[in-house]
Amino acid sequence: MMWVDLFPKSLGPPGPPFNITPRRARKFFLRCIIWNTHDVILDDVSISGEKMSDIYVKGWLHGHEHNKQKTDVHYRSLGGEGNFNFRFLFPFSYLPAEQLCVIDRKEHFWSLDKAETKLSPKLTLQIWDNDKFSFDDYLGHLELDLNHMLRPAKSAEKCNLELLEQPVDRLVSLFEQKTVKGWWPCVCEQNGEKIIA
Repeated sequence: MMWVDLFPKSLGPPGPPFNITPRRARKFFLRCIIWNTHDVILDDVSISGEKMSDIYVKGWLHGHEHNKQKTDVHYRSLGGEGNFNFRFLFPFSYLPAEQLCVIDRKEHFWSLDKAETKLSPKLTLQIWDNDKFSFDDYLGHLELDLNHMLRPAKSAEKCNLELLEQPVDRLVSLFEQKTVKGWWPCVCEQNGEKIIA
């Protein structure tokens, strides 16, 4: 790309040139630790007739769906509790001035050059029920915008649907705060209503 500026001679010599090189994205790593789940929907029935779920959590960053990660499975949860201590690590490129993630990838396999896409940095977490002989059952999800994150609850008992309706001035930026720890509600729809998954 190039352009030419013409200046009248009466204004004197033009000022110094401006540096117009595009901003370079900075490399970041998002570390997400899944410690516990609480009150997860019990989707299966055990041999003895008790309701249970084999819980695992799956997560990814938007635009990086090829890098989906999942925890190990917490088998036979009878009360909806799952204990994991599992770490996800998501590398990504980020433009702080624009508050967007930069993704370079080919649009089609026959494309010669990579196209640059800019997306909002969003983390998606889903809770699933593991099944041996059929497809896994989806239980619920949570989507967090890393620039405008919901403040978490301090305990599992205080984690409810009201956390999803926080005013804008209560949201936090993970890029400014660096670390956020707590409980977030995963939701699903049942009969047209949102419920905690």
